[in-house]
Amino acid sequence: MKSCLADINVLVALLAGRHLHHSLARKWFAACTKGEIGVCRYVQLGVIRLLGNPKVMSASAIAGFAAFRLIHELIDLDERVEFVQEPPDVDIHFAEMLSNPRPASKAVNDAYLAAFATASKRRLVTFDSDFRQFKSLNLSVLEGPDL
Repeated sequence: MKSCLADINVLVALLAGRHLHHSLARKWFAACTKGEIGVCRYVQLGVIRLLGNPKVMSASAIAGFAAFRLIHELIDLDERVEFVQEPPDVDIHFAEMLSNPRPASKAVNDAYLAAFATASKRRLVTFDSDFRQFKSLNLSVLEGPDL
């Protein structure tokens, strides 16, 4: 498989056993190979933020340090996952993604992640079909019977 950049929603579903899409995230993860999954700082921070948010995780919310440890261990201990530094030309792609007709306030974070994936020559893996708006993005939207 071609290397990818995992979206926040995929990693939260993977790490949170009670998440609605946990089984689909696990199925995707099980099919990945050594070094295939990239995690960037933006995604790492988003995972930590969501795993610690009681509005998202209910009673399963965990402390920030515990969430940090979970994502850190995934990156350090699983050979399928690697931390990816921001590519030098990400801003060129970011400007392109921001030129999309959707209002910037609704798409700026998605535009950055799409730009990061494009600049690093990775396929973005997500549950969010809104990323289809970025026509030049190499995209995989995870779909299945539990979606």
